[in-house]
Order: sequence, then structure tokens, then C-alpha cells
Amino acid sequence: MRLEDLKERPKAVLLALCDWMGIEEGESLYKMSAQGKKWWGDPSSPDYGTEAMTPFGDASIKRKVGSVFSDNDQFILRTLFYPFSVKFDYMDENLEQFKIDLQSIRPMLDEMLDFEKALVRNMQVDVKQFMKSGSYQYLRTCLIERWNTLDEFKTYPHMLEPLPIGIPINHD
Repeated sequence: MRLEDLKERPKAVLLALCDWMGIEEGESLYKMSAQGKKWWGDPSSPDYGTEAMTPFGDASIKRKVGSVFSDNDQFILRTLFYPFSVKFDYMDENLEQFKIDLQSIRPMLDEMLDFEKALVRNMQVDVKQFMKSGSYQYLRTCLIERWNTLDEFKTYPHMLEPLPIGIPINHD
């Protein structure tokens, strides 16, 4: 299921999810709680001040694109998420463009992404030291592994199927 659908149509999505899971709908599904404890939100979230206690608020899906990832980072991530974007109806399929984009991003995966450069600047750490960190190395390994899978199969094998919720998808 898509976050946008859950935020915009919680009743339809949660009913479909309950049906899929074979469980009964309950009032607690519509509350920000877990095991009787109220969730007040994450104070580090940029939306905390406006929607700290709103389970179906739309600030997270209306946030300005580019607040974290640059155009370059978005291009890389959009390419790596292409199979999901098509399968979950965020975009129309264009396999030829995808193949071109996939080849374009491969050399970019060996370099720091723009959000990482910003982290280095903000944290005032040495670039070489940052690039030796486990987090940096792990992200690179994952990105390249995903790229290799897409290069071979042009998709991710065995992806989950979208939850049928019977509501139309709006392509903005």
C-alpha cells in the first residue's frame, strides 16, 4: 500500500488491509497508539510542530521535494526505485528510458551523494574519514547490489503485489 493512500483514505486502506490480513477492523487502528501507549510523534521530525499527534495528517506527503535530496540524488533514487514506482502506479512504464538511466547512474554510485556531502559539511568531518565509515560503505554496497540486480533483471524479482484497495490512483 502507498503512504499517500493511507493518509488520504485511511478507512478504505485499513479496511482492505484488515481483509487481506484476515483480522477485524478496530477503533485502535485509527489512533496513534501501540499496546495502549499514546504515540506523541518524533520531535526530530520536521512535521512535529504541526502534526505531532495526527495519525493521518498529510504534511509528510505534501513536503517540498528537494528538502533532503538534490536533483542528482533524486535521479539516482528514482532510477533504483523505478520498478516499485511502476508497480505501485506512481509512474507509467518506460523501459527504454529506465535502461538509459540505469547506465547513467552506475558511475555516480561510486561517488558521494549530495546529501552525504551536506552531512560532511554540517558535521564538519573529514571526507576521507567519512568515506571509510561503516555507514558509508554499507550504503554503497546496498546501492551497487540494487543496481546489479536491476542491470540483470530490469526489475526486482519477487516484489510484493500492491494491496488492492479499490480506489483510483491520481497521477499528479
